Order: sequence, then structure tokens, then C-alpha cells
Amino acid sequence: AVLNTPLPSSQVAEALWLMTAKARGGSHWVSNAACQIEQLDWAGQHLPVSLLQTSASTTAYTCSPYSAWIRYPRDELRQQVAAPWQTLTAAAAAVALSPLAAMILRCGLDRAAIIGNHLVSTNLYQPWHQEQVASLPAVLRRQYPERPWMIRNLCHSLHHDTIEQLEQQGWLMLPARRIYLCDPADPAVWKHNHVKQDAKLLKRQDVSLIHHDQLQPADIPALRHLFRQVFIHKHSALNPDFSEDFFALCLETRFLQLFALRYEGKLCGVLGLQREPHSGWVTTPLIGYDTSLPAKLGLYRHLMALLLDQAREQQLRLHYSSGAAGFKMARGGQGETEYSAIHLAHLPGCRQLTGQMLHRVLQQFAPPLLEKADSLRH
Repeated sequence: AVLNTPLPSSQVAEALWLMTAKARGGSHWVSNAACQIEQLDWAGQHLPVSLLQTSASTTAYTCSPYSAWIRYPRDELRQQVAAPWQTLTAAAAAVALSPLAAMILRCGLDRAAIIGNHLVSTNLYQPWHQEQVASLPAVLRRQYPERPWMIRNLCHSLHHDTIEQLEQQGWLMLPARRIYLCDPADPAVWKHNHVKQDAKLLKRQDVSLIHHDQLQPADIPALRHLFRQVFIHKHSALNPDFSEDFFALCLETRFLQLFALRYEGKLCGVLGLQREPHSGWVTTPLIGYDTSLPAKLGLYRHLMALLLDQAREQQLRLHYSSGAAGFKMARGGQGETEYSAIHLAHLPGCRQLTGQMLHRVLQQFAPPLLEKADSLRH
């Protein structure tokens, strides 16, 4: 049905995502996000709220705080060692992370109502004004009185005033990951040698660029396969695993603007752009390429060069998301810590106390560990 409708506006695309997720659950769009999706009507916005009922070993970190802070780091540590040592490393990591895991479980964080969560790696929000933020606790207290509240993907460069106001309301900022931000309008970005070298890939003749309007429904299985080769198989099964229905939604409605690369007659790369024009940012929650092709083709560099070029063309600042720290800093990315805000003040005192302990532990130890872990990702 999605593919037979006329091309709607971005607002209709958003409404379609939310309406379908409410009816069918988050797993309709992200296969490893078996969560309930509800709607929060707040300050003129209709925001999705993800509610996790049960958390499994492969539940996406975008809907499970336990996956984000426990399973994902444990998975990454295991992948950093040779195969004979992976089981031992996983066991050691589980022991090391057990106090943190216990705190997350005790304060019930995995059952948090996550506001504005589209189950993607980076949620880009419309700017929130002071009056809107001031009214948020009362709205949430009526709708989710027995769950912790959470807002993912907050950082000072994008949300400084909002973070300050949330903290005044009693929200706790938990360090979640290192991200990299870039302003393509800054001439210094284009002086990086890596940016200059990558730009040459956009002009090559043997790898052709396929624009969104040139893609067809028949391409969806290949596009998803390319995405899964990188996000799921190369990196982690805890990343959001977008379904074919999600690709169909993007193709028809531009929920994400898709681009593809073709080599020797076959699709070999995919990129999905998520834009938030009100805040002036763009990011890519969806990228993939054929990992069986020779590395000398530079498919990842090609896709990232396309991302930077599109950000400049659309006059938007670029949110590089996380991972591959050295790669992104060599291409104009400025690193900073991103937070998830949690609110427990409406819950029993024991859960509040556990949340405060979790906050102190993560504030002290997480930033250097996140920076180290990010430098190891490729």
C-alpha cells in the first residue's frame, strides 16, 4: 500500500511511520526492536514513545538502555580479540559490567518511556523552546506515571539550553557515546587532505551514483542486504536492523532520502539521509556497502564523501554520528559526548537512589571509555 500512494510531504511520512508503528509495533520498521510505540501529543508535536516490554540478547540498542550500556560494549570488546579468546573476553566483560547492569535493571531503565524515539541511531529533534520543556514533566506524569522517562541523543552543541533546563527539572544526563559534528560551511573542512582525496571518488566512472528517484521497489532486497552487511554482520546485531518495509517507506515517502552506488551492473552501496530542517542538521542512520568487493574501491569513503557533499549542497550541518573517530575527525568532525537524559523523580525512592548512583558512575568513568572504544571502531 505504501508503494502505491502518491509522494507525500515529510510530515505525512512522519505520520505514516508513527501510525503504522502504533498499530504493528516497532519491529515493523526495525526487526530487532520488538517494542510498543505510543504517541505523545506535546506542545503541538506528535512524538513517538518507545516502550520495551521484554529485552532479548539482540534487542536493538536504540530501544533498550541495557543493550546500549551493557550488551553493546560487551559485544564490541569481544570483537576486538581473536576468535579463540572471544568467549573468555565476553565472560570477563560481563563480570566487569555486572555492577552497572545491576543498577540499570534495579532502576527499571530498560522499561523507560523513550520520548521522540524513531528507533534510529540518531534522533534529530525540532528545537524545543523553554515553555515547551517546562510543560514536559506534567504531560509525562499523566501518561507514564510508573515508568522512567528518557530522551536519547542530546549534546551541548545542539541542545545546550534544553539540557540545562532538563537538569533543573531533575533529569540526569547519562553519557551514552561519542559523536562527531561538522559544519560544511566552514572552509577549513574542505582543506583536509582526506576530504580532497575522497572528493575524487565522486567523479569516478566505474562506480555510478543512483539518486533516490532512480531507485525501484525491486531494489529493496539488495539495498537492505548492503545495509545489513555493514551494520549487522560487520559491526553488531544490536544495531537497528531496518526491515524491507522501512526501505519501502523511505523509497516512497523520503522518510530517509536514499542514494545508492552501482558497480559492474550491481548495487554496491547505500546511504540514507535524515534531515531536520528546523534545526538545520542532517545525519545518516543508514549506510551500507558490499564488503566482499576489494577495499581499494573505497566504497565507505565514497559514501561518506557523498554525505559531506550533500550536507553542503543542502546547506545543513552534518551530524556524523558515532564510530570511526579518526576517520571522521580527519574529515572535519569535532568530537563531543552525547547524553541520554533520564527522569526518575516521580518513582519510588529506591529507584531514584539507584539512578543517581548510575549517573555518578557513568559521569566519572564513561567519557574516557567511550572515547577509547570509539577510536577502535572502523
